[in-house]
Amino acid sequence: MVELSPLLNAELPDWMLLHFQVDQQSGWRSPQVLSPTLLERLRAIKDPTFFANARPRRRELLAELSQELEFQGLAALLRRQADRPTLEDVTLIPSTGSLLQTYNLMNSASPSQTGQMQQQKLDPEFMTRFSRQALPNQAKIGKPQNELNTIVESNRFNGENWFAPAKGREVISQEVPVALGPMIPLWLTTKANSERLLFVRHVTYGTEEGCQGIILDWPRLQSLLAAEVKGQFPQAQVRPVRGEILANSERTMTVLPLQLDPGPVAGEGAALGWTPLRSGLALAWIATLIGLGTAGLCGWSLLDLSERRIRFVSTVTHELRTPLTTLRLYLDMLTGGMVRDEEQKAQYLDTLHAETDRLNRLVGNVLDFSRLENQRPQLAKTELVLADLLEQVYSTWCGRCQSTGKELVLESGLGHDIRLLTDSQLIQQILGNLIDNACKYSRDAADRRIWLRASVGGRGSLRIEVEDHGPGVPVHDRRAIFRPFRRGNGHGLTVGGVGLGLALAQRWTRLLGGRLMLCTVPGKPGACFRIELPL
Repeated sequence: MVELSPLLNAELPDWMLLHFQVDQQSGWRSPQVLSPTLLERLRAIKDPTFFANARPRRRELLAELSQELEFQGLAALLRRQADRPTLEDVTLIPSTGSLLQTYNLMNSASPSQTGQMQQQKLDPEFMTRFSRQALPNQAKIGKPQNELNTIVESNRFNGENWFAPAKGREVISQEVPVALGPMIPLWLTTKANSERLLFVRHVTYGTEEGCQGIILDWPRLQSLLAAEVKGQFPQAQVRPVRGEILANSERTMTVLPLQLDPGPVAGEGAALGWTPLRSGLALAWIATLIGLGTAGLCGWSLLDLSERRIRFVSTVTHELRTPLTTLRLYLDMLTGGMVRDEEQKAQYLDTLHAETDRLNRLVGNVLDFSRLENQRPQLAKTELVLADLLEQVYSTWCGRCQSTGKELVLESGLGHDIRLLTDSQLIQQILGNLIDNACKYSRDAADRRIWLRASVGGRGSLRIEVEDHGPGVPVHDRRAIFRPFRRGNGHGLTVGGVGLGLALAQRWTRLLGGRLMLCTVPGKPGACFRIELPL
């Protein structure tokens, strides 16, 4: 049974000019272009509206193609795309037996019988019965012969030879292998130096090859595509892409070799500057770098904190072990009756007292620092006379300094009329930590004196200084000495402690509304720590 091409009456866009197929033997042909004789015969048995796409313009275009383009050149271009996927299929060679019998019967029938047979021809049920009856008769004729020649002859005459008188034995439908290549857009230059836009594929059936495709109306397609983007780009143009893909590949269509040229855009001269996209990307990178820097800083801080805690535990363990060992040794000697001399007993008792005081200050510093880390302590502020406060500090630390071979010197120009509203106990702890540090770090100094000075500074502030003539604070340690768990190891000195004295003194001074700083005088040995408190 022969079916007419649906391209004869399908609704097609106006930019699809012609569907075609071409091979070496048959030349250019189209299912939309039928010969006048075949078209007249088919209109006699088919509704004329079915052939709406069989227009004269398509016949003229097909004739132009046969003169302008050569099959060999087109096939050579398509063979270069051999690496693309190919669809394998089979097709049936049209059988001429049934249709030829119908044609001969119609020619020998009377006009009334012909009209009746035309109506029966349009009846699908009649055609089904008719084909089934014809197949046994065709099978009796013999085996198929030269099926490739049959399909070639059928293609060559575009179906017109279906109505030709039969020569020899009739041929039934046969399967022929077909390989369909992908549809590829091509710009082809004709012999008249005009350009055609084709959408074409390579086809092989049996041992023969051909091409099938569509001729597109490039001017019409160009105007339609430009109209699609006119709202966003009023001066946009669609340009053909030939050869290699251009630099602006994001503007090139994926199916057709066409590229969008948006034309002049407002602010195009500043495109290389800070466009919104570039500004957003820059902000994103800045945020990313800040995040990475913050993460790195947090990681470094955690590592530093972990290191300081490990060092703190090790130092505290060592500092606790030293006085405890001394206490246990001296107590064993005293309780065991090993020391009988009363003067020696008194010395041992003084040593036990000093070690106990040292142990008490060590534990007290640790507890005070822990309280400062966890909460803000409540201050017990009272009004006091500054001169009396300094005398009390001097009397408390004078004996301790002498026990370490130091001399505490008090220099105060304050009268008894200067009063201060502050926490007396906290100030004594601050000054005690500073004096204790001065004793430890200046133990080998030639000048054994430690000065405790007090004066009134500018802007109504009180200055209290603790100064020694030791080696001083190295330059590289001056920023770190107020950090927790930091101990000065400069100038070859190794002293006891856990590194909390200055850290506690600085934090307590801030609680009182003042500040603690290290004052250095070029060329003058030693270290001077100054406390400034508001009067």
